[in-house]
Amino acid sequence: MKILFLVITLLSSLFSDMKFTETKYLSALDMETTKQGSMKIDDNSFTITYIKPTKEIITYLEDKLTLQNDKEELKEYTYEKHPKLEYFGLLLRSIVNDSYENLDNMFNIKDELNKKILTAKSSISGTIDYIEVLKKDNKLSSIILYMINKDIITIETIN
Repeated sequence: MKILFLVITLLSSLFSDMKFTETKYLSALDMETTKQGSMKIDDNSFTITYIKPTKEIITYLEDKLTLQNDKEELKEYTYEKHPKLEYFGLLLRSIVNDSYENLDNMFNIKDELNKKILTAKSSISGTIDYIEVLKKDNKLSSIILYMINKDIITIETIN
């Protein structure tokens, strides 16, 4: 019985949502905004669900991104028309999965103690300057995106 409980606990932790707080510093306005939510990665999708201050669901699918607001209105954006959306989904999925092989063509990756620094290559350097990925006890603790326009997006894990 104890073994069954341990297996169920392990499986549920592998497939549970990663809770986070996202803080955006908007340089042009010199202000911060904060959201709380969770991320979930499945075989065919990557979903970000914001719960505070308002509910919003962003789903990265194979060929498009969908956005659902708190009024249940759904918008779709294809990667063909908006390729940067696909890059951002790939980036977050790779970082959360601790799998950086897919990012070699977009970033120079430097490993430090409990930290990875991803410096943008020319293919995406018009948007992102660099990214810091911090770990605590070998678990993802935060992702900090430094944008070219001096905006900073900080994603801190809660669990």
